[in-house]
Amino acid sequence: MERHPVEAGVPQGSPVSPILFAIYTSGLIKWVEEYASAEGLSFVEDLGWVATGSDVSQVVTILVRCAGKSIGWASRRGLQFDTAKTEAALFTGRQGHKKHLRPNLTAKIRVGDGFIRFNRQATRWLGVWMDTPLTLKEHHNRCMKNARAAEARLRTITKTYGVVPESVRDVQVACVQAVALYGSELMWDPTEAARLDDLQLLLN
Repeated sequence: MERHPVEAGVPQGSPVSPILFAIYTSGLIKWVEEYASAEGLSFVEDLGWVATGSDVSQVVTILVRCAGKSIGWASRRGLQFDTAKTEAALFTGRQGHKKHLRPNLTAKIRVGDGFIRFNRQATRWLGVWMDTPLTLKEHHNRCMKNARAAEARLRTITKTYGVVPESVRDVQVACVQAVALYGSELMWDPTEAARLDDLQLLLN
């Protein structure tokens, strides 16, 4: 019998793509979790592994196992992950990021035929920018920058077209405050006076 190549995978941009991806990877997550002592994390068409360890080398070892098992699992089913888009982020918390305990972010993780390193800059996940010590300072700064830009555009509209104050207030809440406070449940720290001042000034 003559063989013919068949295209397989999840169609990009299709409304059913996240559903198909969840179906495809449901068995993979459970299998790798049991093998590598890691937790699977899937959102839309992204798949990630969360590894916890006492040091960087232990985390790297777990992630290498996860990557190897994932790629092998996909290969046996005629699937392929886009390993070129793989990222790795390391989080220590503030206590684990003291000067004499700062982790080695140059550690390499083998993924397929290549290696990746932990992101040195903040990593974006679901719109939240997370840095290694999880201060979320980068996230706050980016949110405030975007909120100020939205505020400036709102001022231009009100000056040009004379929008009534009640409408301006509604737009400010929906388009400015919402941007500034995105992820505030995670980043809010009452001891950070600078963040409080930034938000209060924007509200004023």
